[in-house]
Amino acid sequence: MTRFITIILLCFALGTIRAQDSARVEPGHLLNHEIGFNTVLLVKQLISNNPTNTLSQSPYVVFYNLYYKDMVGLRIGAGISNSTNKTKIDDQPFPRKTTVNSTDLRVGFSYNFLQKGPLTFNCFADYIIESHKVSTINTTTVQVSPNPVEEQTITTEDKTTGAGGQIGVGLKYNLLKNLSIYAEVPFVVVNEKVSSRVNIHSDSGIPDDETISTSTTTGSRFIIPTTIYLVLRF
Repeated sequence: MTRFITIILLCFALGTIRAQDSARVEPGHLLNHEIGFNTVLLVKQLISNNPTNTLSQSPYVVFYNLYYKDMVGLRIGAGISNSTNKTKIDDQPFPRKTTVNSTDLRVGFSYNFLQKGPLTFNCFADYIIESHKVSTINTTTVQVSPNPVEEQTITTEDKTTGAGGQIGVGLKYNLLKNLSIYAEVPFVVVNEKVSSRVNIHSDSGIPDDETISTSTTTGSRFIIPTTIYLVLRF
């Protein structure tokens, strides 16, 4: 499903580029629109069912900017990812099932403080929220003599929710009046609540053994510009 959505987004981007080739943005427009696609995540989704990052990437798959006279603007971004992976384990009745759900949202303001030739520099400030959940279900068979063989299901869940802010600078290179590439360096501060749950269920009829723990942390980080966005401008 994620691949299908990714392909649709790419087709939309290519179609929009061709359509705008004869309808370029003229200077002096009161409002300017920008739609950006995270090319790194899109490529990873196309070539792999379970993409991993060796470097920290921006979690936002797509963004939209609305600029007033191409100077001051409102910006929003979103990244939603859902995946399920099943791993076959020898001598076990069911595969191990791992489900990952991630949602990242941001809203803020941007200011283009320098335009020189094809280059545009901007600064920004955003409010961000995040929700990440990883769930694993593993069913095994166990036997404690002289009891019969029984199935035991272990469910583990790790959930992280957070909110905070980010500020930073970005650089846009205008390939055409309607097409640019963009990268940014945000400094992120976020307060996160991490909850973990482990449930052990046995079909022998004994009560489930469940452990729940929670913690709260506040941290900060820089995200280096390893994410490149393809930006449509109109």
